[in-house]
Amino acid sequence: MIEQSWFWLILGALLILSEFFITGIVAIFFGVGAILVGIATAVGLLDSLPEQVLSFSVLSVGSLLFARERIKIWFRGNVSDRWDGDRDLIATRGERVTVTRGFSQGVGQVRLSGADWKAECEDGDLAEGDIAWVIGHRGITLLVSANRPEHSHDHSAS
Repeated sequence: MIEQSWFWLILGALLILSEFFITGIVAIFFGVGAILVGIATAVGLLDSLPEQVLSFSVLSVGSLLFARERIKIWFRGNVSDRWDGDRDLIATRGERVTVTRGFSQGVGQVRLSGADWKAECEDGDLAEGDIAWVIGHRGITLLVSANRPEHSHDHSAS
């Protein structure tokens, strides 16, 4: 019985560690289930292999279904104190951005809504810390200008 409990404890530890490499927040629930079965087996609550497998399945799948969405929130990082929701790039036209990596040959990096974006600027090289304005996009690369476009809707100035 001790050998079986060690099997479940080691399996649980490996599953939890695998979450660092496969970050879907799934393996951790199976790891916790395996550790709980290992402990229950070590103290004599579970004897046979079918009981252990059934307990592992119920604990793992049950915790996955009922707790995953609640726990997933803990693993999301905040990149900004202000979140404007998921906006498409077209809606960002006219937004004020800050240059986070100076432009060289028209290519640099800007920060928009707390995230850094690759950007292109045709009207000169901008230095880190400069303010620019989104005038469009090419794929996921923002097109920016040092000059504020007419009819911009700057939400960053508040």
